[in-house]
Formats: sequence, C-alpha cells, structure tokens
Amino acid sequence: MPGTKDIKRRIRSVISIQQITRAMEMIAVSRLKRAEDRLRSARPYAEKIQELMESLAPSLPRIDHPLLVKREVKRIGLVLITSDKGLCGGYNANVISQAGRFIDQHSDKEIRLILIGRKGFDLFRRKTYPIDHTLLQISKEITLQEVKEISGVIVKGFQEARYDEVDLIYTRFQSAVATRPTVMKLLPLESSEVLKKGSEIKGEPIFEPTAEEIMAYLLPKYLEAQIYKGMVESVASEQGARMVSMKSASENAEEMISNLTLSFNKARQASITKELLEVTTGAEALRFAQGKK
Repeated sequence: MPGTKDIKRRIRSVISIQQITRAMEMIAVSRLKRAEDRLRSARPYAEKIQELMESLAPSLPRIDHPLLVKREVKRIGLVLITSDKGLCGGYNANVISQAGRFIDQHSDKEIRLILIGRKGFDLFRRKTYPIDHTLLQISKEITLQEVKEISGVIVKGFQEARYDEVDLIYTRFQSAVATRPTVMKLLPLESSEVLKKGSEIKGEPIFEPTAEEIMAYLLPKYLEAQIYKGMVESVASEQGARMVSMKSASENAEEMISNLTLSFNKARQASITKELLEVTTGAEALRFAQGKK
C-alpha cells in the first residue's frame, strides 16, 4: 500500500486537476450560451434563403449560372469542420469518423479537402489526400470574412472544375448532450435537397428582376449562409461536448478524491496501529527485562 505522503501528493494533484476541469466547464457553459444565441439567429436566415431557393426551383432548367453546372462527378471537394482544441469528448472523433465513411463511400473519386479547425488538419496532413485550403482557428464570433474565405475557395474551385461536387461535413447541434455529424451537399445546387423540395412546387412564379439576376445574387448568399450555419452548429456542438466532458471529469475527480481519502485514512490508521504495537511491545519487553532482575 502506498505511504501517506504519496497518497496526499496524489490527492493534491487530483484536486488541482478538478479545479481546472470545473473552470473549463464554466467557460464552456458561457460559450455554449453565446453559441446557442448565434445559432438561433442564423437558422431563420438560412431557412428564409431556402424558401427563396425553393421558389426559384421550377425556373432552374432555364437559368445559366456557373454554380448550377452539373458535371460527371470525378473530383469532390470536402469541407470538414472540426474543433481547434481537444478535451471535448468524442466530438472530433465522431465528425472525423463521418468524414472517413464518406471518403470510403467515394473511394473511386478524387477527394480534395477544405479543412476548418486544427484537429482535422492535424489528422489529414499525415494522409495522402490533397488539402486545398485550411482555416486552423475559428474566431469566437465567426466573422463574415472567415465565411467568405471558405465560400470563395469553394466557388472558385467549382467554377474552375477543380471540384465536380462539394460536400460539407459538420456536427448538427440539437442539445448539449445530443449532436449529430451531418453531411450536406453544397454544390451543384440543382441536386441539393433544398431544390428537390422546391421542384415539387406546382406552377411558376413571376420574378422582377429576372430569375437569372435573382439567382446570380442569391446563390453565393445561400452558400455563405449554409457554411456559416455549419460553423455555428459545430461550435455549439463543440462547447456542449466540452461542457459534458468536463462535468464528467470533475465528477470522476471527486470520486477519485473520495477513494484516495479513504486510502489515506486506512494507511494513517495502519501507521498509528503499527506505532502503538511497537510502543506496547517495547514496554512489555522492558517490563520483562526488569522482572528478571
């Protein structure tokens, strides 16, 4: 059994770790609240753009736009959103596993990566897939400049035929304890789920200005909205996972401290008992020696 000094040292170490995990839990709670506020603001905007896309869907066959070109899929641009830091449970492992399954399902295609977050970059830089662009650290507020940076790479790559299809993999936020890695097709827009729904609309609306002009303005905005929403969802999922993970770590540390304290008390009791036995034995030996005299 370890000595009392070793046990006390371990207790102090676990207490220090517990203080860190509790502080990280509180920080994650605060950041999660802000992320949820951003998410509540982002979703209505993205949904309204979806409605406009659905209303334009019947006119798509006659609209000539570079982002509506459908080609044989030989090269896929994959946008993967992970976190910049660890200590967030299985958040990164889950979304990276989803990316791995996607890559396996499209093993006959050339996969080119656009990586948002350091964890995804740290993994895929050791693999053979070409990385076209990286955004290694997302700002706390997720700026429009960051969104435009990613959307610009996607639009340019699709127009130059570097990508025949672009997909986004992010973590959809449902609650702090319920998140889901999600795959969303960004380009070509004519084959997206949004437009499939819109194709079911009967009749065709009249537009002023023309549908082509509206689409030319709306398509980049739609793309930016989906990227921004994916980043906001992922950040909220990350903070929720970190909050749950740090809470679990704090509870485990509390249990470990309790067990170590019990071990310390047992070791201390054993030490006291041993000392008492030594004193008693010494006294009895002294009394025995004096009796002989």
